[in-house]
Amino acid sequence: MKKKKPGVTNLLYFAIMLATGLLILASAFIYINIKQHAYKNSETVEPGSKNFYLELFQHKSRETGLSDTALNPDKTSILQVGQPMRDEFQPAMKTLFEGKEQSSQNIENLVDDVMSGKQIDTGHSTFGKDVIYIYHSHSREAFLPYFKKISQPEDAYHSKINITLVGEMLEKALERRSIGTIANSTDIVRELNTRELDYGSSYSVSGEQVKTAQQKNRNLEIFLDIHRDSLRKDSTTVKLNKQDYARLLFVVGTGHKEFEKNLTFTKQLHQQLETQYPGLSKGTLEKDKSQGNGVYNQNLSPNAIIIEIGGVDNTVAELHRTVEALANVLSDYYWHEEK
Repeated sequence: MKKKKPGVTNLLYFAIMLATGLLILASAFIYINIKQHAYKNSETVEPGSKNFYLELFQHKSRETGLSDTALNPDKTSILQVGQPMRDEFQPAMKTLFEGKEQSSQNIENLVDDVMSGKQIDTGHSTFGKDVIYIYHSHSREAFLPYFKKISQPEDAYHSKINITLVGEMLEKALERRSIGTIANSTDIVRELNTRELDYGSSYSVSGEQVKTAQQKNRNLEIFLDIHRDSLRKDSTTVKLNKQDYARLLFVVGTGHKEFEKNLTFTKQLHQQLETQYPGLSKGTLEKDKSQGNGVYNQNLSPNAIIIEIGGVDNTVAELHRTVEALANVLSDYYWHEEK
């Protein structure tokens, strides 16, 4: 039998080592590209995506209905997230004018029914003065249970059946507690379209209306921009006393000098909610200009904030329970903390 020449053996070993090295380099290149692609995708998160934002709010104690802050009172309720969230999703203006078939349930009638509650005696009154101002920068945010043939968050927009009805519920709830309140139900989308502006100008247009309201009424002290989230029901609903509630999230923009005052306001509301309705509030989400608008008109008042009430899948009954809870806390704050 002839022996292989050493030179041939060495050449074979060299070829094997070279192939192995190239395979490792190729694997590394593929890994880096996948990671970069994933990062880019995280910067354009669309509503309903299973992403970091959803995972952030999966409380450890969901089964008991208690949030981390309820179990640990000293734990800070401020949330900070690197990825852009719901308010950076900018639907094309034409999609906001698309007609959608309503379900057999008439949400407007349902809202009227739940708003017909009795007056609540708190022992206080603003005696006809309006002190709270409610508005909606994203006025056409709607709720999927009240439409046919649509099931995706990015389709949940409507000219009438939308978040402004929740604002009206909150207005009535506060009025029943003798706190003078104005709910501005202006269709911001129609205003944008009239002025040939895109969806990204929503906060500028709503801010103009807040400034006008401030000029007309110097008694206004609290400014609430009410939204709904685009996350699905498991992330926007909590069971309290055997009933489902739409969860709350406060959003504070850190893109202006006085944002700490807005944070203080939301922290006080969150703490009161944790005391009275453990787990109802997700806490406060801070967002700077790299994550969106970054100001959200909150430079206009230390008591100006965004409140997200529920999400695309929540029902009127769930929203109403939360609105009543929020009205209780706002009433307590106004009469005992704010002064």
